[in-house]
Amino acid sequence: MTKKRFLKVYIEITNICNLKCSFCPIDNRKKEYMDVEKFEYILSQVKDYTDLIALHVKGEPLMHPKLEEILRVCEKYDMKVNITTNATRLDSVKDILINSKAVRQLNLSLHSIHENEYYMEEESEYLSKTIEAVNEILDKSQIIISYRLWNLRNINENKDNEDILLALEKAYNIENLVEVAKKNEFIEFRKNCFLNQDTEFSWPNENDPIISEVGTCQGLKTHIAILVNGDVVPCCLDQNGEIKLGNIMDDKLEDILNNDLSKNILKGFNDNKIVADLCKRCSYRLKFN
Repeated sequence: MTKKRFLKVYIEITNICNLKCSFCPIDNRKKEYMDVEKFEYILSQVKDYTDLIALHVKGEPLMHPKLEEILRVCEKYDMKVNITTNATRLDSVKDILINSKAVRQLNLSLHSIHENEYYMEEESEYLSKTIEAVNEILDKSQIIISYRLWNLRNINENKDNEDILLALEKAYNIENLVEVAKKNEFIEFRKNCFLNQDTEFSWPNENDPIISEVGTCQGLKTHIAILVNGDVVPCCLDQNGEIKLGNIMDDKLEDILNNDLSKNILKGFNDNKIVADLCKRCSYRLKFN
């Protein structure tokens, strides 16, 4: 079997979210849901480039009113799906996820609850419902669950998450999880269920200072992203479509990936040179340098 070009492709099925977190800046784009017909058209082009899609760039994918239909389209094209979510709607859509043959992994960004007053007030109930829904999904499917805490200042300091860790400790009978988590970024709770910790990252912005003009990135190498309006960008951190390679509703993906801008950016990454202005301001890519 021929290896496909990308490890994954991000398809943003909505840029609408029900939370407002400081670590997730407001984008300046029109708020919308991608309709199912548009999604299927995009998937018909993406299928030759990857076997795995992620249903986000910005936005909360579990809010999509046609989530079940979207997952059916993924099944039709034999596409595996990763979903990153704030988990606030997990309980209400768990049956859809369990019954889907497409869903491979759910990434639950639990750190978002500290940023939102409503969920802070109801935190205990929210965590309880989330964990209960997770365990039902694990019991009834082969879906992988990643509890994410990507808000660390450094890996040895997670005091902001102690309440969350204590709830997980009780739920999965993990002795002294708060201390264990200080020494381990990855902790398995049960089959297909684990904790994933990382330091908080900053979304690049065109107004940020230039960090460097040398280096590389995984954008256009292992992945690309397609925004809800169809704009194709090199990576999942281009929240405003500042590096618009083209629009998949106007041009074939093959043509977009082979236009001069795409080839110049990719050549730059391969030559340890940063071409796109936004990339020069991105600190996340330093992980790969």
